[in-house]
Amino acid sequence: MALAIGAGVFVAGQLRAQDGPKSVWDGVYTEAQAERGKAAYTQSCVFCHGPDLAGTGEAKPVAGPEFLSSWNGLSVGELLDRTRTTMPQQQPASLDRAAYADILAYMLKFNGFPAGQTELAQRSEFLTGVRIDAFKPEAPKLAASAADAFAHDAAENAPAPNSQPNPYATDTGFFKLPVGRTMGSSSAVGVDSKGHVWVFDRCGVNSCAGSKLDPVMEFDAKGNFLKAFGAGLFNFPHGLFIDAKDHVWLADNRVEGGKGAQVFEFDATGKRLRALGKAGISAEGPDTFAEPNAVLVAPNGAIFVADGHSSGKGPARIVKFDASGRFVKAWGVRGPGAGQLEVPHALAMDSKGRLFVADRWNNRVVIFNQDGKLLDIWSQFGRPSGVFIDRNDVLYVADSESREATGYGHNPGWKRGLRIGSARTGKVEAFIPDTAADAEQQATSGAEGITADGRGAIYGAQVLQKAVARYAKPP
Repeated sequence: MALAIGAGVFVAGQLRAQDGPKSVWDGVYTEAQAERGKAAYTQSCVFCHGPDLAGTGEAKPVAGPEFLSSWNGLSVGELLDRTRTTMPQQQPASLDRAAYADILAYMLKFNGFPAGQTELAQRSEFLTGVRIDAFKPEAPKLAASAADAFAHDAAENAPAPNSQPNPYATDTGFFKLPVGRTMGSSSAVGVDSKGHVWVFDRCGVNSCAGSKLDPVMEFDAKGNFLKAFGAGLFNFPHGLFIDAKDHVWLADNRVEGGKGAQVFEFDATGKRLRALGKAGISAEGPDTFAEPNAVLVAPNGAIFVADGHSSGKGPARIVKFDASGRFVKAWGVRGPGAGQLEVPHALAMDSKGRLFVADRWNNRVVIFNQDGKLLDIWSQFGRPSGVFIDRNDVLYVADSESREATGYGHNPGWKRGLRIGSARTGKVEAFIPDTAADAEQQATSGAEGITADGRGAIYGAQVLQKAVARYAKPP
């Protein structure tokens, strides 16, 4: 019996480390185990780490970019030990081993790692050979033929990354908030026809779930606070777009408490005009969204929504509606190939009506026509979290995640910051570096959302620094 156990790969239906090195992408837990883990997590962990696993207060996230970047390269065994010794917060190690393994299976599933046929082992020593890889190790590179077909002369002949001049001065104290209000994390900022700046703020922290604060704030062109609205309507503010009527379109990315996973249209007074998607339902469908990241309204009234924020699970698609909100079509599947997407994080449209998609996990901007035909692929703007194009076809791209380290945000040679160039030629002409001192150790830093006012000022919405910065050329 001892010999059988020592040499075997599976014991009692559980994965053992003796099978050699494995990755979390190899199916190291089962769907049934993850479902049990969800129930155990809800009972014992949700109070501190939240239903979206994003963490509350001092409790750190157990899902998403920060979690993946912290644990990338370590083993599932180490993660199981940490989970068992810290959760639940008031009574660590108070659950049985099976419950901790089940909770870890749920965490792996929530982070997009696939299920398999064998349950996760209950003891950490059997999991030391299972590596946590933020990126799927065997993910194929973009085929050379596809890359050649869509290679752009500007990208091939571009100067070295990060080498462009920075003619802008940064002002992180431009916006004057009401007394007692602080800026929270934000990935969305826009400018209307009057030059007023709109910020979609995460209620002073990094989530609006349960908050009584108004997350939609309007400032005049001098940074003076004008008004706010939206208290209690949103969970996770994510995307903002201002259309030709100065209507404010907003994307709520997460589901919680019977709301979320919707796109809303408001007039400039804060009156709600309509909603797309179904409140509290996260699903890929013609009238539902899984995780809506961004919304854009074309000059002809067509509405585009970028859907899918989690790499490795759920959709990675662009959804098109007509001006009345009727579903027209959707395109995009997960992957690194030509025409594929992985976390379509932001949208912009140039004067020709071409749709620019921030294909964040693939470290590129992908350009489609309005029916989903692939037109071009640009990598010279870094790892895009935000994209914006002004009336002169100046392209602004916010890179808040590039870093040298293997794993989350891996984009060697590229620095975080804002890249400004031409949507017509693809040439990058200016680079505003991120000023975070420890960017390499952070999952995100600097501006994620980006816009410009057409008068020379650029605005960047920052998640880590909890600020909206203004960038302008000195007089």
